Amino acid sequence: MKISWRIKVATLFLFLIVTILGFEMVWITTFSLKNIQQIRLYSEKIHILNDIKLLGYKLLKETADYVDGQQPYDKADFFRFSRQIEQKLTDLAPLFSDREEKSTFLIVKNQWTDLQKSSLALIKCLDEEKNREIVKAKKEELEKIGYSQFDKSIEDFQNKAYIKAIETIENKEKELVQFIRTLLPLSFFFSAITLWLVYRWQNRGITQPLQRLIETIEKAMADPQKILLPSFPGEIGKLSEAFAHLFEKIDSFQAKLIESEKAASIGATVAAVAHGIKNPLSSIRALAEVSLLQENQDESSKATFKEIIKETDTLNKRINHLLSYTKPSVPNRCLTRLNELLNTLLPSIARTLPKDISLNLSLDPSLPLIMIDPAQIEQVIIELISNAINASTKGGAITISTFYYPTPVEKVVLEIIDQGKGIPPYAQDKLFQPFFTTSAQGSGLGLAIAKRYTEQNDGMLTIKSVEAKGTTARIEFRAAKS
Repeated sequence: MKISWRIKVATLFLFLIVTILGFEMVWITTFSLKNIQQIRLYSEKIHILNDIKLLGYKLLKETADYVDGQQPYDKADFFRFSRQIEQKLTDLAPLFSDREEKSTFLIVKNQWTDLQKSSLALIKCLDEEKNREIVKAKKEELEKIGYSQFDKSIEDFQNKAYIKAIETIENKEKELVQFIRTLLPLSFFFSAITLWLVYRWQNRGITQPLQRLIETIEKAMADPQKILLPSFPGEIGKLSEAFAHLFEKIDSFQAKLIESEKAASIGATVAAVAHGIKNPLSSIRALAEVSLLQENQDESSKATFKEIIKETDTLNKRINHLLSYTKPSVPNRCLTRLNELLNTLLPSIARTLPKDISLNLSLDPSLPLIMIDPAQIEQVIIELISNAINASTKGGAITISTFYYPTPVEKVVLEIIDQGKGIPPYAQDKLFQPFFTTSAQGSGLGLAIAKRYTEQNDGMLTIKSVEAKGTTARIEFRAAKS
C-alpha cells in the first residue's frame, strides 16, 4: 500500500477513535443532564409543596384574623391566597407521573378543597352569626383539625418526595459511576489496542523499511560495489530501486573514471613508445621488402623476409590499436544507413574470409537512418567480424543480421553470430577490459575500442557466449528522429 494511503488510513482510525470517545462523552453528558433534570423536577415539586403549605398557613391566618376582627381587609387576602393555592396545585399536577404520586396529590388536593370550604364557611358564618363565641370555636376546630390534616398531608408528600429524590440521586449516581467504570476503561483499552495496531502497521510498512534502506545505504557508502538493496512494495520499493539505479550509475561512472585514469596514465607512455617504434619498424619493413625483391635470394631467405614483413605488420597493427585506445577521439556523426555501410564493407571482408567458413546475411530492408560516425562503426564491425572469424572452426558459419524494433523505443540492431568455440565463463566479465585477451595474437584492445566507439555513437554493445557453441555480438542504436 502507498505511504500516502497508509497515512490516510491511520488518520481515519485516529478520527474514528476520537469520534467514538466524543460520542461517549456526549452520551455521558446527556445521561447526567437527564438525571439532573429529574432531580430538578423533584426539587420543583418540593418547592411548590412548600409554597402551598405556606399559602395554606397564610390563608388560615387571614381567616383567623378576619374572625378575630384584627384586619378589615383579611377577607380579600383570603381569596387572593386561595387563588394562589389553586394556581400552585394546577402547576403541580403535571409534575407527577407514577400512580403513587398521583394518588398522594389527590389526597392533598381533596384536603385543600375541604380546608377551603371550611374556611369559606367560617367566614360566611361570621357574617351571618351574631354569636362570636360559636364562630371562634369553629375557628379553633378548623385550626386543630382541618389545617393540621392539610399540613400533615403536605408534609408526608414532601417527605416522600425527599426520599424519592435521594433514592433517585443515589441510583443515578450508581448507574453513572458503573457506566463510567465499565465503558471508559473499555473504550480506552480498545483505543489503545487500535492505536498500537496502527503503529505496528505503520512501523512495518514505513519505519522499518526506511530504517533497513538507510542501514543498507550507509553500508554501501563504504563499498558501493557490494550494495544489495532490499526489495519493498510501494513507494519505498521505488525509492530502493532508485537508489540501486543510482549506485549502479555511480559504479559505472567510477569504472569509467578508473578506465579514463588508466588510459591517461598509459597514454603518454604508449604514445612515446609507439612513435619511437613506428619509424624503425617502417624502416625494417622497407628493408625486408627491398631484400625480397632481389633476384639472388634463395627460398629460405625469401621466407625469412616474408616473416619479417608479416610480424612487422602485426606489430604495427598493435601499435595502431594502442594509439587508437589512448588518444581522444571525437565522432563525426551523420545520418547513415546501416545496411549500406555493411554492403560496402562485406566484399573486402569476404575476400579475406577462409574458404572453409561461410558468411550469411539477413538484412532488414525497413531500417531507418541512424546518427553515427561511419568510420568508427566500420572499425567496430571489422573488429567483431574478425573476432568471429578467429573463433570459427572449419565448416562454421557467420551470420550478420539487422533488425528494426519500433517499440517501445525505436531501435536498429546489428547482430554478428558465430558457431565457434565460444568464450570461457571466467573471461566473459572481462571482455571489455583493456589488455585482456584470450588469444595469443590479440592485443586486448580491440573490444575495448569497439565498446568505446559504440558508446560514443549512443549505441550499446553486448556480447553473449556459450562455450563450445558460439558467440553473439549485438549492437543497438537509436533510430534517428525524422
